[in-house]
Amino acid sequence: MFEAKSKETDIMLIRRPDRCNEIRSLSGLVRGGGLCTVVLVTLLIMGLLSTHARAKNPNLALPTMGGTQLWADEHLRGGWRIQRHAWTGHHRLLDSNNVRLAWGSYADCLLKLRKSRVLGPQSGHLVLLVHGIGRGPATFGDLPGRLREAGFEAHAISYPSTRASIEAHAAQLERLLQRLRNVDEVSFVTHSMGGIIVRQLLARDGAWKASIMPRRVVMIAPPNQGSLTAQTLQPAWPYKVVYGTAGQQLIPEKVRKLPVPGIPFGIIAGGLGDGEGYNPLLPGDDDGTVAVAETRLEGAADFMVLPGLHGFVARSREIELPLLNFLSSGHFTPARSHTDG
Repeated sequence: MFEAKSKETDIMLIRRPDRCNEIRSLSGLVRGGGLCTVVLVTLLIMGLLSTHARAKNPNLALPTMGGTQLWADEHLRGGWRIQRHAWTGHHRLLDSNNVRLAWGSYADCLLKLRKSRVLGPQSGHLVLLVHGIGRGPATFGDLPGRLREAGFEAHAISYPSTRASIEAHAAQLERLLQRLRNVDEVSFVTHSMGGIIVRQLLARDGAWKASIMPRRVVMIAPPNQGSLTAQTLQPAWPYKVVYGTAGQQLIPEKVRKLPVPGIPFGIIAGGLGDGEGYNPLLPGDDDGTVAVAETRLEGAADFMVLPGLHGFVARSREIELPLLNFLSSGHFTPARSHTDG
């Protein structure tokens, strides 16, 4: 049907949507034409290829899980996020409802974000919530919303906690902070290993510190002295496979080498308050995973223990008021006035 040799047939084929047929037909014109035809055909082929390049990342606006163990937040703006995949290195753009609106390179996603005219921060004080190993932003429950109601700009970030080292996770946070605009101050609320990552971040000489002032840190159930649980499980191959490089770095020998944060920080540990805790294999009070003694760090501005298991204490309603107090004043409880008599 498509083997006719006339120029008229070739021209008709050029109009067909099949690009392979289009280019084969154009090659037939080249064999029968002069220099002008060659130039014309070359320009037409370049147009076809560039059209194909522009359509190389077709996107369906479908909901996603938001990224937990395979996606790293690389850019934040108005609840929208550009994420990088831990294995493939490609990026995607998610809106505030975790719907994917673009994918490809970081530049592709950033261009789509800029065209979408997303509003910037509503407050100059950003609070980043950093979850622990093997977990995700849902660790914090409604806490980001409570922080926004209190006047902070707040985001619970995603990072592939089991797929990279603590140093790599700190570098991710560094890139994210460096790309922020219209943010003057940043505070951190962390859970478990998230506190170790922020300690690593603050120990680095990041360029972001020239434009954003680090203010305060609230660490929830952090293994600041290293984790006996991690040390016990470290040699086991299932632990190595599931928790990756970062899991191997949570032992006391490595964690204790990190410097103390140079900004005010408070610690909230989970426990029973009975001196024994949930886990009989851990000494003293504990939250089932981290001992209260392991959360302590010299130089803390405040310290408290709340009842709760390790995986749930960060979303406890009891944590909201002391956390808000610390972010505002540097103490978990407001200063009390004393009167004589």
